[in-house]
Amino acid sequence: MEVSGVVKVLGGARVLRGARGSFVGGRIHVLEGANGSGKSTLLGILGGRARATTGTVKLRRQDKVLAQGAETRAHAGWLGHDLGLYGDLTAIENVGLHAHIRGAKVEDAWSRWSTALNLEPLRDRRVRVMSRGQRQRVALARALVGAPEVLLLDEPSTGLDGGAVDRLVEVLQGLSSAGTLVFVVTHDVPFRDKLGGQRWRLVQGQLQTDEPDGEVSAPSG
Repeated sequence: MEVSGVVKVLGGARVLRGARGSFVGGRIHVLEGANGSGKSTLLGILGGRARATTGTVKLRRQDKVLAQGAETRAHAGWLGHDLGLYGDLTAIENVGLHAHIRGAKVEDAWSRWSTALNLEPLRDRRVRVMSRGQRQRVALARALVGAPEVLLLDEPSTGLDGGAVDRLVEVLQGLSSAGTLVFVVTHDVPFRDKLGGQRWRLVQGQLQTDEPDGEVSAPSG
């Protein structure tokens, strides 16, 4: 995925100022930054859920290049601050609904991730009576349905206990090893350190990384 000159203006303020970077599949990318620096805004643009004011986001596949928007969104798994779960549906119904949208079999989607995320005890429980950590695990399973090529996660460790965090790290590292582009926004330092991968920062609306295989952008005044 290539980000080129992305600018985002919100309420007259420039949140992103020509952000540039290249994110490769088969690696975990971790984005850090101060509160209000634009991390969630950039994630939404990468996932085709928000539009850049100017600039481009392209997803390069073997067969073609996809521009930002509906095409990119179709190949991305998503977890945002707003989990977007249906409170009156059970865990498996929430995952199953997304499986139908993705063209995946419900039982296959559920069985693949229920063990990895310890969801089986929640299978028939309605989301509205779950704790935040339990809802988080259901939302993570939903994001993973359909083996997305790109996985975009905003603070995925929120509400998770130590064991659940360790399971999540194992899942994300496994997906990355299999070629998935994993992009995580987090301020959770212990989780970040366990996850590893390439670290990025948003500084004054631009992306920075110290690693040689990422494109380094110095902040402008």
